[in-house]
Amino acid sequence: MTKVAFNISMSLDGFITAGSQTREEPLGKNGEFLHEWFFNGGAEGDAYVQRLTSNVGSVICGRKCYDDSIPYWDENGPTGPLKLPLFVVTHRPLLASHSTGIYHATGTIPDAVKQAKLAARGKDVSLMGGADVFRQALTGGLVDEIELHIVPVLFGAGTRLFDMLPNQIKLEPTSVLDTPLARHIAYRIVK
Repeated sequence: MTKVAFNISMSLDGFITAGSQTREEPLGKNGEFLHEWFFNGGAEGDAYVQRLTSNVGSVICGRKCYDDSIPYWDENGPTGPLKLPLFVVTHRPLLASHSTGIYHATGTIPDAVKQAKLAARGKDVSLMGGADVFRQALTGGLVDEIELHIVPVLFGAGTRLFDMLPNQIKLEPTSVLDTPLARHIAYRIVK
């Protein structure tokens, strides 16, 4: 059964971006450190990334995440060599498109989840961010799992992940893995 899993890196103090964001540094000053585990985790980290991505069939992101990420994608686009369908939640046309990526714009979170599940063809949907899209999907009951990649850094400012949730959401821990650059904690949403 296709599930929607939210995966995101965050600082120990709960920020998914550092402060002082600019166009040149969309993750804030030194914010790229949040993703160091994904790209430079060594053999153990690489094995974890392989497990994390092996059953993903499509991806959803918000417009800001999309716009901020375009400069960092290589020739394979946002999902690397997997070239998975990407659904961008936006109410405006996409200004840029990657030559090898598959982009589908949609206006609402429920529409994006519905379309991404169909495109995933039995695999999982990865919700990659940002915070607003995640909060809307979570409070709308559309997220099945949360996997946090907690990076050993304290930013002190930036974008908080769990601000403004309108209600309590019960979670059940399903796994914990420590790697040199992050602690990976997975939770199932108790519905």
